[in-house]
Amino acid sequence: MTFQAGAHLPDNLKTIERDAWKALESATLDRDQPYRYLTLASLGRCDFPEARTVVLRSVDRAGHRLEFHTDTRSPKWQEFHRNGNATVLGYSNRTRVQLRLRGSIQLSHPGSDQTEMAWNQLSSHTRSTYAGGPPGDELPTRPLVSGKNAEPEVHATGKQCFGVLFFKAASLDWCRLERQNNLRARFIYDDNGDLELLNWIAP
Repeated sequence: MTFQAGAHLPDNLKTIERDAWKALESATLDRDQPYRYLTLASLGRCDFPEARTVVLRSVDRAGHRLEFHTDTRSPKWQEFHRNGNATVLGYSNRTRVQLRLRGSIQLSHPGSDQTEMAWNQLSSHTRSTYAGGPPGDELPTRPLVSGKNAEPEVHATGKQCFGVLFFKAASLDWCRLERQNNLRARFIYDDNGDLELLNWIAP
């Protein structure tokens, strides 16, 4: 059975959807939370899916949006430039809940107001991680570890390569894995980010 927006929504499904986004938001405040590190998948060259672990930086619960940071020289930046479709996957060992979100990525380029704001909130150590060579390039030797005492010019170099990925969810697939009777629900969002449809589905 599917429930239309505006109709009475079952409390259990509403609670599941609300708690899922609360768990994502909590992960931005506490690095020990299960969904702090998520898998972000894109469509790579030759139509191969590409997946990597990313840090969840912020959550807009009302708009159902997530924020990630990346090096603009990285393959994923180019992949999302060509095709903005994306899947985000997370799993909690504590609750045995898998969250799989499908949606689209908006790129925020170096120098934009949003990127400047995100950069200013980063620690010195995190800023220094953007100052090396393009991700994926071969290195002749083991890289040196940069840290909190990185020089200002190193930070300036990294800032030129710093970009923000804004993910807007079109759907959320919630699945709780049990020894028996797995539970799974699907939530669909409209173009404004509002919950449009929700229903139980077969695991």
